[in-house]
Amino acid sequence: MQDASYPESHELATTNGEVTEEMMDTTGAEAEESSGVITSNETPMDLSPEEPTTATTTTTTTEDTAAITNEPNEPTAVTVSEPSVTEPIVTESADPAPSDTEPTTAEPKHAEPTDIELADAEPADDTEPTTTEQIVIDEDTTKPTTITDTVVNIVDPPSTISTAAATGASEIGLSPSPQTVENELPLGDATSGVPASSETGDDGPSIPMSGQSAVVTSATPRPQPDIIDGRSTKTGYVYDVRMRFHQNIHGDNDHPEDPRRIWKIYEALKNAGCLTRMVKLPSREATQAELALVHTAEHIQTITDTAKMDREQLLDVANSYNSIYLSAESAICARLSCGNLLELCSAVATGKVLNGVAIVRPPGHHAEPDEAGGFCLYNNVAIAARFLQKEHGLKKIFILDWDVHHGNGTQKAFLDDPDIVYCSIHRYDDGTFYPGDPVAAALDMIGVGEGRGKNINIPWPCNGMGDAEYIYAFHKVIMPIIYEFAPDFVLVSAGFDAAAGDHIGENLVSPAAYGHMTHMLKALAGGKIVLALEGGYNLESIAVSGLACTKALLSDPIPALGSIIPNPICIQTIHEVLEVQSRYWKSITPMFIDPIEGWNVVELSKVLGVYRSDFLYKEHRMLKLPISNSSYGADFLDNVHCTQQLYSTKPLYIFIHNVGEFRARTMGANNILRPDKSKMLDTVAHYVERIVQSGNELIDIVVPYQPATEDDKEPLKDKLTELLCDIWDNFVYMTGDTRRIVLLAAGFGCYSMISFMNERQKDVARYVSCAVVVPGGDEAVPMVTKRLANWYMDHSFVVVADDHPIWERVNQKMSNRTGNIVRSGRPSERLSESLPRLYNPLFVEIDRRIKALPPLNPPSYMLNLQEPTNNSDNKTNGVNDGSSFTEAMIIDSEP
Repeated sequence: MQDASYPESHELATTNGEVTEEMMDTTGAEAEESSGVITSNETPMDLSPEEPTTATTTTTTTEDTAAITNEPNEPTAVTVSEPSVTEPIVTESADPAPSDTEPTTAEPKHAEPTDIELADAEPADDTEPTTTEQIVIDEDTTKPTTITDTVVNIVDPPSTISTAAATGASEIGLSPSPQTVENELPLGDATSGVPASSETGDDGPSIPMSGQSAVVTSATPRPQPDIIDGRSTKTGYVYDVRMRFHQNIHGDNDHPEDPRRIWKIYEALKNAGCLTRMVKLPSREATQAELALVHTAEHIQTITDTAKMDREQLLDVANSYNSIYLSAESAICARLSCGNLLELCSAVATGKVLNGVAIVRPPGHHAEPDEAGGFCLYNNVAIAARFLQKEHGLKKIFILDWDVHHGNGTQKAFLDDPDIVYCSIHRYDDGTFYPGDPVAAALDMIGVGEGRGKNINIPWPCNGMGDAEYIYAFHKVIMPIIYEFAPDFVLVSAGFDAAAGDHIGENLVSPAAYGHMTHMLKALAGGKIVLALEGGYNLESIAVSGLACTKALLSDPIPALGSIIPNPICIQTIHEVLEVQSRYWKSITPMFIDPIEGWNVVELSKVLGVYRSDFLYKEHRMLKLPISNSSYGADFLDNVHCTQQLYSTKPLYIFIHNVGEFRARTMGANNILRPDKSKMLDTVAHYVERIVQSGNELIDIVVPYQPATEDDKEPLKDKLTELLCDIWDNFVYMTGDTRRIVLLAAGFGCYSMISFMNERQKDVARYVSCAVVVPGGDEAVPMVTKRLANWYMDHSFVVVADDHPIWERVNQKMSNRTGNIVRSGRPSERLSESLPRLYNPLFVEIDRRIKALPPLNPPSYMLNLQEPTNNSDNKTNGVNDGSSFTEAMIIDSEP
């Protein structure tokens, strides 16, 4: 389908709508076989109603043929002219010998393409037949040379080509009669390089990849009817080798958007025997009217005009965009990429095929309505969504984008559309990961106007997300929403740069996980689902991942996944996404709080603060410490308490800890708490009791809330640090030389405690007798400054779990800045579990350390701050095996 507005001089040569692989890959053994020869091995099943046509018979000279063989590495853009003969020319050939040589990508010439006239029929194999079709291209590529004399001999494939009687049987959804079965060509690609008869036999080898789940490459067809409820049961695909003409002509041969990406996926499907069970749809370009469903006329014209530009002009236009390269063939390749996807979507929408996969490039999800970007010229999936609505009357479209990059272009096209849901699961990295828009890619970008709630972003805060995290996101967010939305059609922007092995995405998704995700999606919309290739830059990863998705569409068995245990970062991210999206989807339990204006709203932390003040006064006669600093006073007004003899010479403990664990149960259908089923685990009450009843003074500081994100942690840490510094300066410093001072921190308060010690390092080294740090879980161990490292090593003990990552470095040189690290005697656990168990061991160790110190009088006990020596920060005893810790540390004990 060609729009009249596009210049014919920039079309590419086809054979029945295709260019064979030899036009692209003429290196090594293939160059010897295919110099100047275009052949193919099969005739794809044609879904169009047009009558078959064949080519004009022409002749070439020896001098003309040399024009191709002189430069075998450079693919050349060529032009199709309409055939005029109505009968195919059929001859016999010798047995072909398939070639396994992998094609290489070469820089194309960028002058005006050369016109040729080409046969509209195909030989059975891509190796050199007895009689060949020769294409002559003028050595002078500054202008096209129209060829009118080309000899075309079409090799008869092993399965006999029938007359027009077999044409009706080739229509999708119609089972051929017994008389025509032998005449129906096997399905496959014209460039497969495998004889038609062999494609139904041996399955070729799959493309292995280390570190990934194995994908079963044998594809055993299952007997099933061709039509169910008026719809075909076949899986369709589109692939056109001409899309590889879009190449980077400006010197970067290692560009990640490699033209071989689509060839690798195609080869994987062919070798696994999938293509013989699939329907190949005819290739076409998108029309200008179709592109205009999403893109502005100015943008379409800019891309179209690149076909007439020279090398320097192409470079200037490419540099005006973000991460784009261009060649003279880029415009037609982009139209082919989009047009092929539209053809596949149309076939699925009308029931000619059940579902399908579009092996297309250039990709599209970064292309915005008015500009290209991120390797994308036109937004294929966005255009397909509008095309389905306009041409097929499908109203509700669900677009899932699992490419590792956020699809900014697709999102922008539908932000205010209530009938199209766009869901992206991508790396975010605090808004720095490409495309680098911290607002557009954030989880709270939910759409605008009538489209509010129809935009769903699942932003991973870091790399390393794998099967467990993606499957968790599917079960918690994607599947509930998509079932509630009940789409008429599902489009997948199937980028494979989140796959294990991709050096850009740096995630760990296996082919099996891609298969499972595809399997879940294909149960929706009556099975109307199309996967369109986006990114993916490891050639082996995209091959095995694309194969896994295709096999899922074909209903082949999917390899089992391992245990699905998502990491804490994933769980927290999904929790935050649900909190935002639960406002708009009834299938998600509400997790938001909408305060009612004019009514009194009290934070639960304030209620707990009042409880704690009452409890500490009744039990220990402790009072609230006066707080006057406005920068943090509101957060800690009810969270800082002290004993009444604060200025005595008794030992003083400064204890900073979390509020405890508040465990609540909601009503189920909403987020209203059931007070009778909600409890707080006060894990520090016994610590306070032990300190006070042992004759010590205490300043008790409660961290009012547990920060959930990195954005919340830093401000809270700074507030706590400022609070500790004020308490030290106003209530502790003046009695420091007359008493023992113990610093005790658990949970998030550890970071503020260490930050405070770094702020007041001279006073700390002089007055503090012992510092105890219990970070909890697998939290990072905070570090003091280098100047405080020697003192901290001698006066601290830091309790971490037995499986904490720091123990992996036990035999390496460790910094004294982390303190004297000891094992807790247990694997990682919550503080509510570890603090009760560590109760006795901690106080035994504190008492032992204090007793080992010299007496307070004479004042020689004061410890002077020492400058670190060259090796002071790299002592091997910075981490020990726990022998310096009392044996009670690994004994379970109740307070």
